[in-house]
Amino acid sequence: MDKLIWYLMESSVMLACLYALYVLILRKETFFSLNRFYLIGIVIFSLTFPLLSFDFNPAPVAKLPIQEISQARMSYYDAFADWTYVHTQASTTPTQDTTHWFSEINWTKILLWALAGVYFIGVVVCLSRTVWTVQWIYGLIRSHPVTIHDGVKVVKVKNQMAPFSFLNYVFVHEEMIGTAEFDHILTHECTHVRQRHSIDLIFVQFLAAFFWFNPVIWRLIKSLKTTHEYIADNHILNKGYSLVEYQTLLLRQLISNNSYGLVHNFNLSFIKKRITMMKNKKSGALGKVKVTLALVVTMTFSVIMIQCNSAEDEQAVITSEKSLRNGHDEGVVLPVISGREGIYYASESDLLNFTIVNDQLTIDGVEHEVGEIAEVIVSSGLTDNGIIALRVDQNQKMGMIRDIQTELRKANRRKILQLGQSPLGQPVESPMLLSPMKGHNLPGVPQLPHIDDAYAAKHDIDILKIFLGKQADVTNHKKVYDFVKDQMAQGKSNYVVSTKYSNTDTYEAYLKNWVYIQEGFNQIYEERSQAMFGKSYLDLNKDVPEENEQFMAVKKGIPRAISIAEPEGC
Repeated sequence: MDKLIWYLMESSVMLACLYALYVLILRKETFFSLNRFYLIGIVIFSLTFPLLSFDFNPAPVAKLPIQEISQARMSYYDAFADWTYVHTQASTTPTQDTTHWFSEINWTKILLWALAGVYFIGVVVCLSRTVWTVQWIYGLIRSHPVTIHDGVKVVKVKNQMAPFSFLNYVFVHEEMIGTAEFDHILTHECTHVRQRHSIDLIFVQFLAAFFWFNPVIWRLIKSLKTTHEYIADNHILNKGYSLVEYQTLLLRQLISNNSYGLVHNFNLSFIKKRITMMKNKKSGALGKVKVTLALVVTMTFSVIMIQCNSAEDEQAVITSEKSLRNGHDEGVVLPVISGREGIYYASESDLLNFTIVNDQLTIDGVEHEVGEIAEVIVSSGLTDNGIIALRVDQNQKMGMIRDIQTELRKANRRKILQLGQSPLGQPVESPMLLSPMKGHNLPGVPQLPHIDDAYAAKHDIDILKIFLGKQADVTNHKKVYDFVKDQMAQGKSNYVVSTKYSNTDTYEAYLKNWVYIQEGFNQIYEERSQAMFGKSYLDLNKDVPEENEQFMAVKKGIPRAISIAEPEGC
């Protein structure tokens, strides 16, 4: 929903800016055909350009289970899979302890859905009005005689109304047929018909239904219809008709001011503007300079928007200090990530909140040293299945995060939620199961091998290496996707995506790249599920025997094998 809102806002702003350029520079010039295509072009441009960096359907984040790449690591990834599945399903029925927090999130969603409801009602009303107009026009065609004049179908209307055209039809009051004025009117309306001006209006009216809230689109439609009239007027005068006689005809045809959106009335309310434009001199060298300036500004604006869109996708930051997940406000700005907001993996009653900002650790609102983590966990009463929620400031260096993760691994508290936020500030949770601490042999906890180049060569494991500390790059999504798809094509499942970061890297870069890697796997699981069963992988319910079999079939042979390389000595 937030993606749609941002798209509508960005498109509206772009349309407003480009239309303002038309009003300031091009509106009074006599390059009518250029103005026509400019107006249509900026509508298309405003609608399509944001899509170059806009993702309507981002892949869900860290929702699917991770699988093993070897027998030694099976229980590790199975534990992660069970946790992800159980808490994802349970999150839809929050406990009493989480009622207040969920109420806040629900109010946000209620507001968004209310706005969406109003928006779609407006869309339906506008589309209905357009459909009604088309029905009314074809009703006139069915109920009145039609003759052919100069290759155009003329509908002889009984009731007195202003002449107008639509597609290949010209609608004229029957008493006007055969008069001297009829030739002028027919020549004028034939220009609309042959230049397909009705197609312009149908197209723009249809798009306007989806942007009905933006007053600029309605102003643009008026400008487009005015430009169509200028084109037709200019064609009439170029054929040698008397300027005075034609202007007199326009004034005599002012029967009413009614104008339907999809038709060209001969007597639109801007007759005065049309008469004034007929008297204007043709645009000369200065006009060409203005047109060139308008095109240059448009192209420059396009380049700027490309850069802004890219920056927004890769480095979007919400600077507000809104509390997420647990209600605490400790000055932390969570990284903005593309995720599946509204999916929660733990209840507040069995969760411990770690907040890290400026190398300072706060656990449930109380400052602590990293070395006190194990003691605090014990005294907190967190169960063995309890979760550690990491709320880390986007600019926090990873050195301290590594130290905290090491203490958690020593205490065998390896289930963590890495918290981020969507562009609208909604919580996005990325679950992660830390690998067991090397040398700490605990019952039921597997010992994972150290996967380096030598180990990979010995066990025929293919490795894709990704550095998490680099600037967050969406190409990591594609790298993982292409790598795993290639392994599938070779019939191999003994592979690993090996990740690494340094202590000086920021948490923002680390988390975004981690999510991109997860999305590479998610895309494959989703595609495979759709191809095999015609269902979304996320909709498969393991509690239903048939869907559990489908669940296992989708993930079979495609392990979500991701490892984080440790510094030497760990």
